[in-house]
Amino acid sequence: MNTTIRKGKVPFYGDHVFTHGISRSGFFNKRESEELLIYGHTLSALANGTLTPENADEQLFIEQISSSEPATLYLATLWQKYTASVMKSKMHHGFAKSSAKSTYTQNNDLEFA
Repeated sequence: MNTTIRKGKVPFYGDHVFTHGISRSGFFNKRESEELLIYGHTLSALANGTLTPENADEQLFIEQISSSEPATLYLATLWQKYTASVMKSKMHHGFAKSSAKSTYTQNNDLEFA
């Protein structure tokens, strides 16, 4: 992949969200997980604003992730996919607060043949 976006100093595993790592999360293919491993910390810092862009690709990345239009830069689409998968992994489904009505009736008007 040809990009001028800086590589991260340490591997990005996404442990705070994906406890078994990005590659085992089921959201990413092998190429995507390897590129998040390499560029993840830089992309995260650029997205959070803790790292200032040093070149045109990094500036374009910031513009595209903050825009509602589809991204053309590959790493921007990959980061948007990562943030969407983080939101999906935080959703928990359960029946504890279900508003479904009970189908149990207390009438003993059963007819036997």
